[in-house]
Amino acid sequence: MSGELSVAIIGAGPCGLAAAVALKDLGIPHVVFDKAGVVSSIEHYPANLTFFSTPEKLAIGGVPFSCTGERPTRIEGMRYYRAVAGQRALTLRTHERVTRIAPNGDAFVVHSTRGPGAPRATPARAVVIATGYFDYPNMLGVPGEDLPHASHRFVEGESARGMDALVVGGGNSAVECAMELARCAARVTLVHYEPAFVSHLIKPWILPEFERQVAAGQIRILWNSRVTAIEATTVQVRSAEGAEVVAAHHVYLMTGYTPRPGLLGELGVAFDAATGIPEHDPTTMETPVRGVFVAGVLTSGLKANGVFIENGRGHGALIARALMDRV
Repeated sequence: MSGELSVAIIGAGPCGLAAAVALKDLGIPHVVFDKAGVVSSIEHYPANLTFFSTPEKLAIGGVPFSCTGERPTRIEGMRYYRAVAGQRALTLRTHERVTRIAPNGDAFVVHSTRGPGAPRATPARAVVIATGYFDYPNMLGVPGEDLPHASHRFVEGESARGMDALVVGGGNSAVECAMELARCAARVTLVHYEPAFVSHLIKPWILPEFERQVAAGQIRILWNSRVTAIEATTVQVRSAEGAEVVAAHHVYLMTGYTPRPGLLGELGVAFDAATGIPEHDPTTMETPVRGVFVAGVLTSGLKANGVFIENGRGHGALIARALMDRV
């Protein structure tokens, strides 16, 4: 690879950082763009979250990941990945939004803006899209979904203490959200459109406490039910048995996320209609558009639990090796 800049990585999450480390280890210059800060996506995780995996499965860049318990907490994860970025002296351009990636012969020009500053144009021989898709929640499409007390993210439950809270969803995020709200003495109702949870979507070690909270009356579950409208202090729910109005001062829509073409689509990369996965070679992570690579959760498509940090952190090594073959 030659030129003043070899690779532009879009997204400073754990998998984007892992790609930057892999490139740096092979002597390939890089720059990492992110519209927010380093691993800003983890900032939006629940405050008391504990990762699925043990630290050695989350480590990147050969930097040991130490934590106080068996599994790292959210704050330990943020501190670790930010420390790696510093220790490995990665080239970062945070709080800089990439607005467009334009082909330029056999290379690219990355167009970006930082706050009110003037637009910037950065040449790149290759680009890695590692943005994830947490900006695109699955919408219910019901009246009131845009009200200020309805959110597709859950960070902490204290704001709902002593109040009525309704959670929508049947995955791990919905269960953990309901549990934390119950710990904060909120009156919790969980609405799920299925008759039961899909067991592999829930961390097995949290189910016993969840079931205890349900048995104790701290969490009420409405199975086979769907929200039809969100109002100021109530939510309308419908099931096969009929309609019900549920009190709710806080509404948490833990319905997952859907990938959108975004920068990849603008570059001409197709997404599989059935799976939502961008077309790419899993051995190199390169898309059919030469020089355009993908990394991280974006590659899992509609199955958001298909790629985590644990298996997405290896994408950078595949990309780096593919690019070294072109030197």
